[in-house]
Order: sequence, then structure tokens, then C-alpha cells
Amino acid sequence: MTPLAAPHLSLFRRSAFGLAAVAATFLSACASMSNTSQKGGPDVGLYELRTYTASPGKMAALDARFRDHTISLFKRHGMTPIAFFHVYTPPGQPADDRLVYLMGYKDRATRDAEWASFAADPEWKQAYADSQKDGSLTSKIENIFLNATDYSPKLDVRSAGSPRHFELRTYTANAGKLENVHTRFREHTTSIFSRIGMTNFMYWRPVADQPALDNKMVYMLAYPTPAARTTMWQAFSADTEWVKVRNESEKNGPLLVSQGGVVSVQLTPTDYSPLK
Repeated sequence: MTPLAAPHLSLFRRSAFGLAAVAATFLSACASMSNTSQKGGPDVGLYELRTYTASPGKMAALDARFRDHTISLFKRHGMTPIAFFHVYTPPGQPADDRLVYLMGYKDRATRDAEWASFAADPEWKQAYADSQKDGSLTSKIENIFLNATDYSPKLDVRSAGSPRHFELRTYTANAGKLENVHTRFREHTTSIFSRIGMTNFMYWRPVADQPALDNKMVYMLAYPTPAARTTMWQAFSADTEWVKVRNESEKNGPLLVSQGGVVSVQLTPTDYSPLK
């Protein structure tokens, strides 16, 4: 009995050890997937907000170039395409010709190298030439570089169950007041937004080598619908906590310039946007 029992026991132990190893590997993989899910997106150190104004009648062709070629080529060259938007137009209003999109990179040197590689790609050159044969698709291209603030949520590129309504807001602070604006957002405003139901997507500081963006902050919110956006802002304006915070923070004068201190652009994700 003993000579026969020993091999069975050894086999049992080896099996148990093997199962334990498999289980450990499985749990480790689950933990890794969980961590990735919690991060919600890639590690981005530099953001670029780009705005293209389409030439008259060329928006559909511009969309097609991004949908069919540009985004996949961006990815090929290591860039992170985050979101693409049309400017929201209320019913009955003329369409806006701007396409606004957000890109992510490790840093500025990496960004410049990736764009150079993209521009030299034969597939991009061919797609660009084919799309421009009846005239340029754009009449104006603008871009700004941004870094996330210390209080910004982490980049989360996961989309909602149905496309959301977004808003890009740019604030211009009075001289010497920009840090007061950031303090108010860090300590109060973002939490009030969340309580009311708005989604704090990201908050940014413009990169310092852009003089035209001195005294500015940029942020993006998301809402379920355009109507919800209106209702939520009405609730925010009347919120007793917000009114108290605003009054206390502005006892020595307003934080934002009176003319153009807040610029709001409402946005609708395109059908090809990674983020919706």
C-alpha cells in the first residue's frame, strides 16, 4: 500500500501546486485588468486641442478623411486620439463649420516627432492629396497645448452608454487672480458640479510658452443632453453653497475679466470619436 500511496500523494501535491499557480496567475490578471479599467485610458502628459474650420461645403469630406484615414494613422504613429467634436448648433441655427478635437502625447518632444512621422507617411500623403483635389478641406487650423491641473480627474476615454453633450469652457482671469480661480475650482466648484450631476471631464492649464493664453484656464464638462446642460447650469447658479463660495472668493473683486471672461463652446461627439 505504501509504495502505491506515495506516488498518488505526490501527484496530488503537484496538482494542487499547479492549480494554485494557475489561480494566482488568474487573480493577478484580473487585478491587472481592474487597474487598467480604473485608469480608464492611457498615460498622457501633454494635451493638444485642435480646431479646424472647414471650407464651405467641405465638412463631410473632412469628417470622411478623419474617419477613413487620419485617426488610424495617428494611432500608427503613436499618438492618442481622444475625442472629436462638431460644434453644437441649436435647432434652427446655421451650422458651425468648426471641427474640434483633442489629442494626447507623452510630452512635447514626443508630440513633435510623432507629427513629423505622420506627415511623412506615404499613406497620409496619398489620402491628403486625394481629399484636396477639389480644393482645401480647411480654411483655418488652430491649436493650443495644455497640461492637466493637479485637481483634474484622470483621463477616462471610456464612452457612456449613449453619446453625451460636451462643453468646452475657457476662463480669463483678472491680473493676479488665476490661482484664486484654480483654488475655487479645486476646493469647491468641481464638487458642486458633481453634486448637481455634471461630469467633470478634465481641467487644464495652458502650457507656459503660449503668451496669448496667459491668465487662462480651460476645462471640459459632459452632460446627458443639451437640455440637461441648461437645467444643471440653472441649478448651479442658484445653489446656496455656490453663491456663498462665489461671494467669499470675490470679496476683493471679481476673479474673471468682465468682457469675455467666460467663453463656452458646446460640442457634439462625431460618429468616429473614440470618446462619446
